[in-house]
Amino acid sequence: MSIKRRILGPIALLILIGVAGASWISVAAIRTQNDIQAADEATLRTLQATDRAQRIREEIERQLQQFLEFNTIVPPEQVRSKHQQFVSAFNDVLTELRQANQSTEPSALLLKIETQFDAWNTEGSIALGLISDTHVPSHSRLRQLARRLELALVALEQDVRAQAEDTNRQASRSYAHHVILAFASMSVIFVLAGSTFLGFGSHLVASLTRLADAMEAIRHGEYDTPVRDLTRADEVGQIARGVAAFSNTLRDLQMAKSRIEHLALHDQLTNLPNRRALQDHLSQCLSAAQTKGRRAAVLHVDLDRFKQINDLLGHAAGDEILRHAARAMQACIGPKDITARVGGDEFVIVLCRACEPAALETLCQQIIEAVSQPIEVSGEWVNVGASIGIAYVDGSEADPERILSNADIALYVAKGQGRGRASFYNDATRVQFEGNMVMLKELRGAMENGEITAYFQPQVDGHSGAVIGFEALARWLHPERGMLDPGVFISLAFEHGLGDQLTETIVSDAIAAILDWRARGLPAPSVSVNFAAKQLRDGGLVEFLDDALFAAALEPKDLAIEVLESVLFGDGVDPAFNTIARLQERGYKIELDDFGTGHASISNLRRFKVDGVKIDRDFVAGVDQDPEQEMILRTLIDLCRNLGIECLAEGVETEAEMERLLRLGCSRFQGFGIGRPMSRDAVTAWLEARAEPLVSAKAG
Repeated sequence: MSIKRRILGPIALLILIGVAGASWISVAAIRTQNDIQAADEATLRTLQATDRAQRIREEIERQLQQFLEFNTIVPPEQVRSKHQQFVSAFNDVLTELRQANQSTEPSALLLKIETQFDAWNTEGSIALGLISDTHVPSHSRLRQLARRLELALVALEQDVRAQAEDTNRQASRSYAHHVILAFASMSVIFVLAGSTFLGFGSHLVASLTRLADAMEAIRHGEYDTPVRDLTRADEVGQIARGVAAFSNTLRDLQMAKSRIEHLALHDQLTNLPNRRALQDHLSQCLSAAQTKGRRAAVLHVDLDRFKQINDLLGHAAGDEILRHAARAMQACIGPKDITARVGGDEFVIVLCRACEPAALETLCQQIIEAVSQPIEVSGEWVNVGASIGIAYVDGSEADPERILSNADIALYVAKGQGRGRASFYNDATRVQFEGNMVMLKELRGAMENGEITAYFQPQVDGHSGAVIGFEALARWLHPERGMLDPGVFISLAFEHGLGDQLTETIVSDAIAAILDWRARGLPAPSVSVNFAAKQLRDGGLVEFLDDALFAAALEPKDLAIEVLESVLFGDGVDPAFNTIARLQERGYKIELDDFGTGHASISNLRRFKVDGVKIDRDFVAGVDQDPEQEMILRTLIDLCRNLGIECLAEGVETEAEMERLLRLGCSRFQGFGIGRPMSRDAVTAWLEARAEPLVSAKAG
């Protein structure tokens, strides 16, 4: 039952009981009043009748006395008529008395009055001569009978008065009885109803007090406070369920708020602190460094080869690699240190208590080794590397962004040293970095202004001296510093997204040179162009080369693709393998550059056969003077011959080196001994100069 009914029901019942009790008492009062009024009216009528009877009696007695006087002579008819008139009037009064008095006692008195009246009337009639009788009553007898009638009437009057008083008393007692009974009944009912209502009210107050206490606890953040009365079907149950739902909603909102705050300061994928949290932590470290003299260290970690795995296996695999790297870094640092993810594959480690450089470098190597451990992703075992830049946090630097910039510069240096390394930041590092940034700005302008062009280094057959091809090399003719070595700007271009534009320039220059030389009737079998591993991992490279050659009406065999040996050192998931395979299917010649200096395994070279290799100059220079070097070079040449791969020696400078290479089985040469890298016009002149002796010989 609802509280509304439980509250209003008893109130309505009490109202009804009150109305019923009041009605009961009112009816009893009316009935009592009616009884008293009826008794009073009957008494009044009786008294009035007895009073008239007394007057009639007195009048009869006076007339009788008058008629019986000695000297009074009244005609008998007049006496009879007058007497009969009085008798009729007295009988009418008796009739009225009979009608006014219905009780037993008044009827007996009336009989007595009638008897007394009849006796007095009879003897009076005898005395008047209205009735013949021998015995004539005396005056004394008649007065005696009149006194008796008078007394009978007085007795009747007294009896009527006494009866009226008794009736009033009985009516009053009855009314008092009804009032007492109604009061007692209503009191009992009110006590019972009030007790029930008080019990319900106490229970309701207790329930509401519990709900109020629960609400107060919830208001103070105690969202797990138990709420009772949840199963009640009344309004208290509804309120309790509302309070419970409100508590659950507040708890969910608090959890959502905590989650939002957590997400605002943490990376969703790795659950590591993000850049914002990192800056807050760095600010605390800087404050501690300035006030307590503590020195911290910031390690900027960047994953190597992450993009190629992400591109080949998808973002799910990339996410797993990132989580693996995060776990590996966390396992290498202390509980008070933090690892934050600040970019796609970039992390920052803050060591609260930095150790000495030697120990810190050892820790970095441990991190690199842990991150580089292979993991299984989508059925493939893959691994990434890591490079680390290190910057110290001390009291001399107060800007967190500056410290992160220092670590980033150190990371840049580490990557420039060959990746998989750790490098410390110092003033010289910043000078170098800022110089590179200046050069990068100049490089962008140089590419727009056409300052970077292709130079070509010829390749010849050692037996015939015929030109078998050229290698296109990028050169930058700086307006102030002159010709710049490619080592100064090539890596800078690829690190900052200019590699594709640079390669497009070289490919365009190579195609234009081939067309020019062939149009002049000069030998131009093919031109080799170097491609970085990052470009080979770009699925659009094949289409770019096809479109460029198609526009120039050239064939894929006219353009050789040179790749570094380190490309083949990658695992099977490297997308560069897929690009190289597609290039070979289209007819492009694949040449492996700097063979012998990298880490290419024979199994990979056997599994992924290239068209040619270029033996690095380190194995060629001075081969005619070092037997051990000659043995190594012979092994490399024999390996290529046994695998059916063309072999070209780089860095050939002397006739002795050429002769030794020919004896070892290598007849394809490239180096300063053949020709230096030259511009297209210089190559044209060089080819024309070589062609003149042949023309003269034929003419002779």
